[in-house]
Amino acid sequence: MSVSAGVRRRSPWVIGAVLVLVLVVLFGIRGCSGEVIDAGGGVKVLVAGYQSGGSDAIGGGTLEVVGGCLGADGDVYVFPQGTELVDEEPLTIDIPGVGEVSLGESFDVGGGFAVEHGSDDVESGPIEIGRVTVPAECAKHDIFLSAPR
Repeated sequence: MSVSAGVRRRSPWVIGAVLVLVLVVLFGIRGCSGEVIDAGGGVKVLVAGYQSGGSDAIGGGTLEVVGGCLGADGDVYVFPQGTELVDEEPLTIDIPGVGEVSLGESFDVGGGFAVEHGSDDVESGPIEIGRVTVPAECAKHDIFLSAPR
């Protein structure tokens, strides 16, 4: 009889431990995924999920809207995790390791091209890059995946 009483006492601890483990995994997975931030006026800011490293290439240019998403010099950018929308007017984002950048201003980031189209005959459709789904209207452009600094 004492054995079954001991089992019953442990059961709440086991259930609690399993519940905590499930929550940690769920929140961990959520923190790894990217996001699409609505910047107003139909403009989207693409933010990558967790990345353990990046390319040594240098990207950047003048911040502009490309196909409905933020980018630079005609290319769509997937910005590094932690990039935030600061203001909608003028459209300003805060890029980790770079700082605040507004439309029309220049910036430099590390990373590399994840998609380079050879022609305008590319069939557009949503594509996943950097753990974020790039909308079809943006995916028809070359896409630069920014790396964290």
